Formats: sequence, C-alpha cells, structure tokens
Amino acid sequence: MRLVFLSMLLYFCATGLAAENAVQITAEQAKHLGIRTVKPEEVAAMPLARAPARVVLPPQNEFVVSAPQAGVISNVAVPLGVRVKQGEVLARIQSPDLLALQRELLDAASEFNLAQARLRRDETLLKEGIISRLRWQETKSDFDKAQAALRAAEQTLAASGLGQGEIRRLKTNRQLSSLIEVRSPIDGVVLERMAVVGQRVDRLAPLFRVGRLDELWLEVDMPQERLHEVRIGDRISLENSRATARIIEVGQHVDPKSQSALVRAVVDSPAEDLRPGMHINAQLMHKSTDLIFRLPVAALVGHEGRNYVFVQTPEGFVAREVAVAGLEAYSVVIHEGLDAGEEVAVQGVAALKAAWLGMGEEE
Repeated sequence: MRLVFLSMLLYFCATGLAAENAVQITAEQAKHLGIRTVKPEEVAAMPLARAPARVVLPPQNEFVVSAPQAGVISNVAVPLGVRVKQGEVLARIQSPDLLALQRELLDAASEFNLAQARLRRDETLLKEGIISRLRWQETKSDFDKAQAALRAAEQTLAASGLGQGEIRRLKTNRQLSSLIEVRSPIDGVVLERMAVVGQRVDRLAPLFRVGRLDELWLEVDMPQERLHEVRIGDRISLENSRATARIIEVGQHVDPKSQSALVRAVVDSPAEDLRPGMHINAQLMHKSTDLIFRLPVAALVGHEGRNYVFVQTPEGFVAREVAVAGLEAYSVVIHEGLDAGEEVAVQGVAALKAAWLGMGEEE
C-alpha cells in the first residue's frame, strides 16, 4: 500500500504530458521515495555486434619444445601452467643415440688434434726448406677437413640438446653420457605438456608448448551479416573482464559451416584475468565523435515502443526520450537525448513513471 500512496502522491504533483513530460517533486519527496540520480558516463564508442571469442597467443610468442634425439623420458621437471626461465630444464631423456654422437665427436676431435699437429710440423719443415709447398698444401687440406668434421660433430651435439659448456667438458674429460636435458627456449609459461615419464619418443617429437604472455590476442567469430560493422582500430569489450582489445585484422574468408569470419584483436589494457585458451563473449565497440553516454540499465523505461529516462530539473524530473545505441550486461548506451552534466534517475524510476503517466498501483 506504501507504493500506492507514493505513486498517488507523485500523481498529484505531476504536471502531466501537457507540461513537456515534467514530474514536479520536491527534494524531500524524492528522498522519501528513495530516488537516486547519477551523471551519465561519457564514452567514446557505441556497442554493436556481440560474438564469441578465444584468447590466443600471437604466433611469434609460442614455441614447441621437441625431443632433440630419440630415447626414453626419464624425468619431467615441470608441471603444466608454471612459469619457467630460459634455459630451465623441462625434462630429461635417456638416449642411446646420444652416445653414438658423442663418440663421433671424440673421434673427430682426435682427428683434428692429429691434423693440427701435422700442420704445425709441416709448417716448420716448409720454412726450413725440407718439404715442398705441395706437401704443405696437402697437409693443410687434411687439417681443413678435420676442422670441418669437428665443427659438424659439435653442431650435431648442440642440436641434440648439449650446451657449449657440456661439449667442451666432453672433449676434455672424454666421458660419455646418454642423458639429454631438454631446456626452455624462453622465459614463459608451460601451456601444454605432452611428455610422460617412461614414454619412448622419436627425434623431434613435441614434448612441451611454451609461450610468452606479455601479449595476448583475441580471435572473434564474427557473423558474416555483421562484418560490415567491423573497422580496423575499433575496440572490443569483454564480458566479466576489465580488459579491452583493439581490432588489427578482419579475415577475408567466411567459414562455410558457421558462416562467420575471423576478426583478430590485440589486448592492450591490463589483462590479469585472461589466459590463453579461454572462451569469452566479446562486444564490438565502434568509435564515434558524437556524444555517447552509458547509464545503468535500471534508468531506462519504455512506453509505447519508445525509450525514456528521467532527467532531474530544478522542479523535479522530466521524461526525456532517448535513442539507445546498445545494451550491455548491466548498462545501456545512449547516443541521442542527453547532454553532458545532466543528472538521471537510476533508482525510484518505477514511481516516477507511474506519476508521469498518471498511474497508481492497486493491490
């Protein structure tokens, strides 16, 4: 019954439609009715199409770590989703093939040392005139071949996961080992782990996927009938996230099954709550030079197919017709009907509408 009384009170204070949709009400009456106002938030873009999106990494920030040699995985050092440093050990592999490569390196190192000793000897003999220059050239050719073979053996071992320090120690100590340590190529996060302890893997089999998270992209599946709304540089807002993105590419191919095209955007605002692989709802925000305002959706009232808000005046409120650009989760975007600095009712709107239309609530 209180709502009936308050609506009737407003009814008798209203000037009606004849007075430019005004509702006369004092500050005391507004307080008793629980009417609250806010200034509309001025925004630079209007919401347009909604579409599903995925959070992905740029291709240049994603790396696949493969097995450098065939073998058996003896240890996995990191779990899924952790941050790793460049050079950090991800897994260890026991590889008989590594032993053969190490033996080839040691053989090549021995041949190189012998060829180097012969070259030094023949250089001395050439200076003393004991041997011919042709003999020295043959020795120099043997040395060049031995040096090239040694470098090839070193590069093969380096490609198999051995560091330069380990290769130098091998040549010095001549101790063979079948253990390969698979290391991270970058500072990043382990996005996928295919390696399993005890698994036998072939050479170049993928073991981990590691990515840098300093930049994130959105891939939006935009319906083909809404593609005309998309512009390079437009912004994208995300549901339940403070992050926003900027469109950098509009796909030129429409998927025949979904009838949608891929729109890519780069996330350029704080995105602590976003993770690669997430699926999230996105809304296209079209840049505009017009005055556009955002209000809580509770401020909007409908009447005879038109939209209104109640703007505060010195005498009370006036029902102002507005043009709605789009609806968001908890707010409405208005692109016509409001001016900067005006106060709009966002609470007690039902009572204002009842007074404006001369209606009372009956039990």
